[in-house]
Amino acid sequence: MSPIRATILVAMLCTRLASSSGALAQQPLVNTTVSLDSLISEALTHNPEIQAARQYWVAAEHREPQVSVLDDPMVTYTHWLSSPETSVGPQTNAFMLSQPIPFPGKLGLKGDVAREDARATELRFEATKRDVIFRIKSAYYDLYRVDQSLTILDRYLDLLRDFSRVAEQKYATGEGIQANVLKSHVEISSILERKLMFERRRTSITARINALIDQPAVALIGFVPSIDTGRMVIAESLLVQNAMAHRQELQVTEAAIRKSEFMKSLARLQYYPNFNVQASYISVARGNSMSSDAGKDAYSIGIGLNIPIQLGRRSAATEEADATYRANTLMYRNVENTVKAEIEDLHFQLMSIGQTLDLYDQGLLVQAHNALESALSAYSTGRMDFLNLLDSERMLLQARLGYVEEQADYQKTLAALERAVGGSLSPAN
Repeated sequence: MSPIRATILVAMLCTRLASSSGALAQQPLVNTTVSLDSLISEALTHNPEIQAARQYWVAAEHREPQVSVLDDPMVTYTHWLSSPETSVGPQTNAFMLSQPIPFPGKLGLKGDVAREDARATELRFEATKRDVIFRIKSAYYDLYRVDQSLTILDRYLDLLRDFSRVAEQKYATGEGIQANVLKSHVEISSILERKLMFERRRTSITARINALIDQPAVALIGFVPSIDTGRMVIAESLLVQNAMAHRQELQVTEAAIRKSEFMKSLARLQYYPNFNVQASYISVARGNSMSSDAGKDAYSIGIGLNIPIQLGRRSAATEEADATYRANTLMYRNVENTVKAEIEDLHFQLMSIGQTLDLYDQGLLVQAHNALESALSAYSTGRMDFLNLLDSERMLLQARLGYVEEQADYQKTLAALERAVGGSLSPAN
């Protein structure tokens, strides 16, 4: 091959290489793009798990009015088939109105218990939304990695085909060997296999996203052109402090502790009697009575109470409430320890991935790009064989694929950290 022709081929390859370095997000697999905010909005509106949690909360809100009010009064009517005779005449009909009244404080405590149950259900609803948003973000960043990786592979597939044409031309002119041509074909097949792997992964991720937004598994999800690349700079101690204030599982356990305190108080009140207030009216016929009060109807009021003699049952209820309180207190400590450990682990992962991204940003990508350009030049002049040229190409390919993977992992880890804290975090500028 003449020096002029070799120079032209190298120039063409360098041009192809330069165009691939600046166009990693210009070849979408689909005609539309998708944003993270739109997916989160759809999930919050349509996700069945979120809607079910919302209905559980609505149901719990209606529990307090059922338990914190008096039972319905009871009306009793009696008609005697054989009227009993009295000194003022025979009794014909009797009406009684009775109202059970718990010991003061019992109804209020039952309402407090139901209120804490409702609060815990509301917090579980918030936790469900938080978890669904986390899963949406995780899948979205996975989709970003896949889409960008496929774009990178497409660009490098074009570059490999150029390499293959150079190898074929050198072989045709006797300046190269057939093994180089075959090796380039094998490399192209390898890239095609990797593309198939990413395409299968995209199908799986799309199904995950569609499940979260209540759409058919095969519904189209657009191309992810870019993601937020901001870095989070925040002390671990501040993250823990935020989690102690906002993590829903901790708040649920706090509600359970308050509920068990009310249950303890309610169990102690069971040693006190409940009341039953009664009022009655009896109609009296005049009959044959000669009394001056003949035919005068009778009225009465009364009050009854139960005698709390089943002390074993009440003692068991008190012990149950005490044990439940201790269990919930220990559970809070367990959740607190778990949250702290989770934050420590995720914060470490986030910092580690950030350091890896710094390596890419501070020269790894540029160095790999320059190495390939140098290899192209050396190959064109016969100072490097084809296998070393392919190695240089693989180095740049792996650097770009690795960079995209680290970007996605950073945002996924940040999303996991937000879930661990219980709320969103704003990346530093």
